[in-house]
Amino acid sequence: LLPSAGVAQESGSLFSWGDDRHAQVSNTPMGINFLQVSGGDYHTLALKSDGSIASWGYDYTGQVSGSPPGGGFVQVAGGGWHSLALKGDGSIVAWGYDNGGQVSGTPPGNHFIEVSGGNTHSLGLKADGSVAAWGYDLDGAISDTPTSNDFVEVSAGGHHSIALKANGSVVSWGYDYYGQVSNTPASSNFVQVSAGFYHSIALRDDGSIAAWGDDYRGQISGTPTGNNFVQVAACKHHSLALKSDGSIVAWGLDDEGQVSGAPAGTGFWQVGEGGGWHSFALHDLALSVNNLVAGQTALIRVEHATGSNVFVAYSLNGGGPTNTQWGVAQLTLPITPFPTLTANASGVATTSVSVPAGAAGVNVWLQALDWGSRTLSNGLALTVQ
Repeated sequence: LLPSAGVAQESGSLFSWGDDRHAQVSNTPMGINFLQVSGGDYHTLALKSDGSIASWGYDYTGQVSGSPPGGGFVQVAGGGWHSLALKGDGSIVAWGYDNGGQVSGTPPGNHFIEVSGGNTHSLGLKADGSVAAWGYDLDGAISDTPTSNDFVEVSAGGHHSIALKANGSVVSWGYDYYGQVSNTPASSNFVQVSAGFYHSIALRDDGSIAAWGDDYRGQISGTPTGNNFVQVAACKHHSLALKSDGSIVAWGLDDEGQVSGAPAGTGFWQVGEGGGWHSFALHDLALSVNNLVAGQTALIRVEHATGSNVFVAYSLNGGGPTNTQWGVAQLTLPITPFPTLTANASGVATTSVSVPAGAAGVNVWLQALDWGSRTLSNGLALTVQ
């Protein structure tokens, strides 16, 4: 999903799981300021709320260290061993492996609204609805790119590509050994598409999912049923889907835990496409306090926790910032924790706190930490009534 430039976006924390041979999981950055996430075979990119890029994982071809500094970016896209980013002015920056021109062939100009990275090729969607493709031209991955100007989304796969038209129909081209092109559904009720290495998935307007192409590891036959999905993301040989309740479903190849390691609970609002043998998503941990009244009992509630243990702490000295190993806390030292909370199966943890009778007018700052995901919640600045 592409953040819209100039519009206030939801931001959240990153959650990664699966293959960690190149620290693409263990080096996932902390913080609650991420807008979008995408990955390649062994690396991951994330867009921060200040328009800068975080990148980590395998760096053999500069797909991490070549990340451009500074801000002004509105989207990131991981290819196999290369990376792309879209600037707010509509221009594209690419770096990393360039064996087929997937980096050096990047078109100039500032008329792009989306980018996508495949294995050895790249795509850009222009503001006029046309598609640009560059890189290795295996089986027409470049030369068969459609020429009409009625597209609203593009996604580059292994050596094939998929694009969504404004009328809800889907067009595919390129490598077709597994039917990832020829088996493209003919209906016109789709709202989002995503291409994996040899398979593709698409979200229908009724919230159901269509999948086609290679099914060697259940990428197709394992597709979940139902019509309560709001986003799909195809990875190398597995896929992810986000439900309307903020939970994640994963299926396909699971040799590195990229499927079975999917976190439980709700609070997720984006799943990232393109991961090789790892997966990633964006998550919100929500903290609320009710009835903060002197001499009464306040209710503290944390929603969307991914693990059983949840910690809530408060400060009477300000809203930070204070650097912690889990990101920047919106609390000022000294910080006082409440007793550890336990989240239920729905990811909700609650506790009651007695507010001192003479505390009216006291300012208090609170924040929660979900131990399962090692992520911080929103910070609260409240005054005792």
